[in-house]
Amino acid sequence: MNITFNNPDIKFYFSFQCPYSYIAWELLRSLLKQSRLTLQPIEIGLNPPGNTKYHFREIWGDLRWNRIIADAAAVGLKISRPERYVNGIPAARAIEAYGNLNAEDYITSIFRGVFCARVDISIPTSLRLHLQSEGLDSSILASALEDPKTETRATELTMLWGHERVRMLPTIECGEERFCGLIDKSGLERHLRAILD
Repeated sequence: MNITFNNPDIKFYFSFQCPYSYIAWELLRSLLKQSRLTLQPIEIGLNPPGNTKYHFREIWGDLRWNRIIADAAAVGLKISRPERYVNGIPAARAIEAYGNLNAEDYITSIFRGVFCARVDISIPTSLRLHLQSEGLDSSILASALEDPKTETRATELTMLWGHERVRMLPTIECGEERFCGLIDKSGLERHLRAILD
């Protein structure tokens, strides 16, 4: 996967706390492994700011989680339900700091932390320890967290709900085309093939 933060072929709007985003991310990693297409990952949080109508437990109850776990298993992922949902902004603040070469590993590690290791990604110490356990350089995260501009940037990205025509996560945008929601391998392959043709 070729990650870029400028003029990408594909924009991927996601949340670290959205299991469907994790599934789509792993599918993208697999399908774009040998591709020249570039991708920009954009973490915008799970719900539009100010949306108090829904709470995470209500959106993803037991029946839904059983289905999510089955959908993940169908693409070779083992995930578990987080104990609770927390603020993803601390983790989002470091994506661009890891840069084109290491952002993919960083994002993958954070997803695994949320859905496999049940890491509280709102706590910087927990994030750093998790990255270290996965062999990633946690000093990059620490530097990003010390820079107030990264918090402003991460918070601004949550405002893309609605303004960038984002209505559902995950959203994969290629030019004027969008692919949203529960993304399966065959659908994503068809979508990407249409771009390449």
